[in-house]
Parts: sequence; structure tokens; C-alpha cells
Amino acid sequence: MKFLPLFSAIGLSVTCLIATADEYKITLDHHLDGTIKQGEYKDIDLRQRGEIIYGTAGIDSVISGTVEQLNDLHSGSGSERRFFFKMDDTGELKWFSGSIKNNNWSGVWFGENGERGDFNLIATQTNTELPTYSDVIQFVADPIFSGGTYDTYNPINEDFLRNRYGTDPLAFEQVEYKKGIYVQSDSGGLPIPMSFELTFNKEFQLQNFRLGSFNNGQGTRLTTFNFDIWSEEQWVTVASFNFSPITQSRYWQKQIFALPDQVKTSKVRISATGTSDHFNGGRVLMWGLSFDK
Repeated sequence: MKFLPLFSAIGLSVTCLIATADEYKITLDHHLDGTIKQGEYKDIDLRQRGEIIYGTAGIDSVISGTVEQLNDLHSGSGSERRFFFKMDDTGELKWFSGSIKNNNWSGVWFGENGERGDFNLIATQTNTELPTYSDVIQFVADPIFSGGTYDTYNPINEDFLRNRYGTDPLAFEQVEYKKGIYVQSDSGGLPIPMSFELTFNKEFQLQNFRLGSFNNGQGTRLTTFNFDIWSEEQWVTVASFNFSPITQSRYWQKQIFALPDQVKTSKVRISATGTSDHFNGGRVLMWGLSFDK
């Protein structure tokens, strides 16, 4: 697993195969001094396939280029991606080069006849669609969540990723825990981390989410956890969170969390890294994952 700086809202994931164009605004000026002054802008449509980026800017303008993968020793890239693309702007060629920092695409451009300046690239359309149970093509829970009487998880069902119950503590009988996402390790032993993962049928842009746990009288069965995404053929930890204690015995509660930045992915994993229920060597319970806009 890697812990990497992550791309987000601009939506050009280095691992995606984008079938439809994403809309952006490119702003540029004619003074190469590191800032954009009296800039002009153009709306563009971009697609990406692996490291290749391509698209159009109006009827007669064509864009093509590449964007680096992160920390690729073969290409010499590091933790900040660089990119290059060429635009045939109605017969006039422009070359653009720069880097992506804090999700901001910026750099310099050069024209055919000595023109030059600064530019940036900003998304103008954000996909607000969130995954539902019908988008889940695979759900996998660690083996610790099966085998015993109370070591269990729910298979995919219509309440997967459904936002139910709010965030107030709820008594045991108020929650239909057999519906929705639910994983429980009751035998204990704490093979930390304990994880479950979801694979979607397409990529989604995610940032805000809800996750719940339970206090059976021996303590809250989740204290800390990681949110991971699948990127460049490996798991990448986006953020780590604390789950606040549930103080009442035999009560459920869901809590609200937010990733530092928006991420674009088709596969996520939640990994419990701590519990305050140390009965029988330690037990974990997670339920009710859903995503918010």
C-alpha cells in the first residue's frame, strides 16, 4: 500500500478510461511572469486514456498530450505530476506544459511565432452522481467477518449505500442491521486492519460519507479507520479518521466524515485500525456506509 498525495476535483485520474468528455476552462495570458494578467479563456473538452489526454476546443481546435503517473521510477516522476499537451487552435499551434499541485493544473505555453504566457486549467462541470447498490459489482469482507456465529457480513442488498437513520444514537431495536452494509467480528483477536471493499461499475467522484458502529456494552467497536482507494494497481490510503465513542450501551450510531479532497475511483476500501471493545481479544463492527454530496 502507498500513502500518496492525491488528485481530486479536476477529475483526470491517471488510471481512468474516460468514455465521455469532461468540460474545463483554460485561461491564458501573453506575459510569461508566473501570474495570469488580462487573461483570455477558452472552453475545452478533455478525455483521458491511461497517460494520454486528448480532446477538442470548439469545432476546429484539437488537443493531444500526456500526463505523468505518480512516483513512477521508470519515467522519473515524483509526487507531483507533470503534463504536456499541444493545441491546434484553428490552425495555430500552441504548446502547453506544467504540473498539477493541489489539484491545480498550471504552467506555461508557447506559440509558433514566439508567443508565450502563463495558463491554468479548471473544471467547469463536476459530476455529482453518487454510487448506489445497483452500481456495486463486488463486495468483499475480510475472512475475520465470517465463520463464527456472530462473525458475519451482509451480502449485497438494495439498502447498500442507502443513507438511513441519521446521526443520532439509536437503541439496538431501532436499526435493521440485516439491511445495508454490515460487517461484524465477534470472535475477536484483532488482526488489524479489518477491512471491507466495494467495486463499482464505473468511476465516481467521492468526498463526503457516513459510517456507523456499535457499543454492545464493552466499548465502541470502532475507534480509528482508513479510507483507501484503488489506484495504479494498488491500494492508496486517502485519509485516516477517528470515530467518536458511542457512550450508551447497546446503541448504534453513524457519523459524518469528509476526505481532504475529492477523489475519483471505482473501488474503495474501509479498514478498521482500532476498537475500544477489547472483550475476547478485541472486536470490530462497521455498518451503514453511504456517500453524500
